[in-house]
Amino acid sequence: TALSKKQYVNISYHSEKGNRIAHHYLPLKLEYSEKNDRFRLLAVLEQTKDSAWIHTLNLRGIQSVSLLPRFESESHDFEKIIRKSYYREPLHLLIRNQRNALERAMLHFSNYEKKTRKKDEDTWECLIYYNRSMETELLIEVLSFGPAVKVIGPDAFLRQIRERLKRQTALFSRTDTDRETTSFPS
Repeated sequence: TALSKKQYVNISYHSEKGNRIAHHYLPLKLEYSEKNDRFRLLAVLEQTKDSAWIHTLNLRGIQSVSLLPRFESESHDFEKIIRKSYYREPLHLLIRNQRNALERAMLHFSNYEKKTRKKDEDTWECLIYYNRSMETELLIEVLSFGPAVKVIGPDAFLRQIRERLKRQTALFSRTDTDRETTSFPS
């Protein structure tokens, strides 16, 4: 109802980090991720004449929704607003088509706006447009491809990959050290 009538709603949401959030939102778009088998709601939290703060809410985390007596009266191009929320520089990937990586990548990144073109016989270039609310999930998805995907930029995304890999390496090293020092009874 809220999507079709452009009606604001009050959503009480439980984030994956355990935070309980309650805000007034204007729902923009409901999307389904086949690979994750989950629905997401793209909604405007704050809005000015030229921009909006877009949140992506996993429907599983929504605790309650109530319609508010407020409607969006102005006609906005919400796809344009969503595009404006993207970082200036898209994620720039090179995908080597080994072990069906290109097909897997297109499925994994199907919910993102992207441009893909063939570079050579085995390599494809993919530009993925994203905003802050998409960043962590996108980072995890990119890392899941291992050496089949090379991140070219942006630099801020590359730094996040390096940090995550350092944390994982440190965690793995600590686990190995714990195993070596633990003695088991004979």
